Amino acid sequence: MRCIPLLICLLLFSVPVWADDIAIIKSLDGSVKIKRAEQVLIAEKSHNLQSGDILITGKDSHIGVIFHDGSVLTLKENSFLRVNDFEFKPIENKFKFNLKLKKGAALFQSGKIGTLSPESFIFEIPEGTIGIRGTKFLVEVK
Repeated sequence: MRCIPLLICLLLFSVPVWADDIAIIKSLDGSVKIKRAEQVLIAEKSHNLQSGDILITGKDSHIGVIFHDGSVLTLKENSFLRVNDFEFKPIENKFKFNLKLKKGAALFQSGKIGTLSPESFIFEIPEGTIGIRGTKFLVEVK
């Protein structure tokens, strides 16, 4: 019984540490950077992403990311993508997913947001916007 209060305290005090995380880097090859606010971070496998992060892949580089709703994103070399917004709170019926690919190529497979609230998903490109009605697509911006 002494473990329960300790467990509750640990959960309460650990919330801010992971509350802003929206995705995890699962694969990485080459030079990939994350621009977060005014910082530029070198991406590493198992790093977490947050809303507002910009992913920048270099020559001969790629990154694979899994979002908390199960969506999978792969960015190819010389890509520039911003995660504008992500919210996945199915209990509260709150969903937002907004990505903007400025250049490069991305392969995307939707997760739960694409199933539960496809109208909440926006993938912006320089000449338009992609709304998902399927589950997987490839887009390239030159």
